[in-house]
Amino acid sequence: MTATSAADATVHASATLTSYAVASDTLLVDGDGNAPDVAPRYEAAMGSTAYGYWDLAADPNLPQSYLTAHKNVVWWTGNSYPGPVTPYENELKVFLDGGGRLMMSGQDILDQAAGTTAFVRDYLHIAWDGSESQNDKPTATVVGVAGNPVSGSVGTVAIDHSVLDATFEDQVTPIDPATAAFQDDTGATDGLTVAAAGYKVFFLAFPFEAYGAATDRSSLMGSALSWFGQP
Repeated sequence: MTATSAADATVHASATLTSYAVASDTLLVDGDGNAPDVAPRYEAAMGSTAYGYWDLAADPNLPQSYLTAHKNVVWWTGNSYPGPVTPYENELKVFLDGGGRLMMSGQDILDQAAGTTAFVRDYLHIAWDGSESQNDKPTATVVGVAGNPVSGSVGTVAIDHSVLDATFEDQVTPIDPATAAFQDDTGATDGLTVAAAGYKVFFLAFPFEAYGAATDRSSLMGSALSWFGQP
């Protein structure tokens, strides 16, 4: 776009504007850095649900307006660390303050000091001390916590470490009003849900892409989106 002064044709300036069409309620945000690329597992789990897609490896500048134009966001980080979500916390605050629904999954999202930010405490409602008792805690299986609105009916499901070729899952401590969604094979919490102040969060401290078989992932994604209010 070029603007030229009506009074002086020699005075002009130009700018490039990019518009993005929003044709669905749900946005997939790919933060795995393609190391490896696990997007196909998320896309398959969406089934017939329409979605938009943003690859942070291709363009790390996710526009706030595009993010908040969606009702639901599914965000994953794969093997990315440290602090793969930290640069986007302010954007996510705006999204959630506007009543957004966020599903987030990764095995190193909270690594080191990344889990001690105000966003993690006040929006994800996770208490994190960064100790090795919580961080990089290999997880063989997870099981849903009875009564949880997303995972309450889920039985024991194996985590396939060959998907990411890593075993860096985490343990989380929910802060009220967060409630435990999954427990690992030692009985520690490694997933939670939050319904507070008009927004919802479903957080997994293990990689959804490594969760059981394709049918398990489809079922869990369907439960999460249903809880979010996706028809």
